[in-house]
Amino acid sequence: MCFRPPSFDEMMTTCPSCGQFNPPTNAKCKKCGADLTPPESAAPKAPGAAPVAPGAPKAPGAPKPPAAK
Repeated sequence: MCFRPPSFDEMMTTCPSCGQFNPPTNAKCKKCGADLTPPESAAPKAPGAAPVAPGAPKAPGAPKPPAAK
């Protein structure tokens, strides 16, 4: 098994306003001061969790949701 550390591009956040690379911990760009936090709708709810579209097919063998009464 091989460990490959994340690349520079994966670790840094690019400012949408000026294109400056910023550490992922920055909330504002160190060059122009623009907000670096993504909108709430674009941020996933849990780490590694992909948003599920309504009516999307379920995984094979997944339990069915309870029926509405």
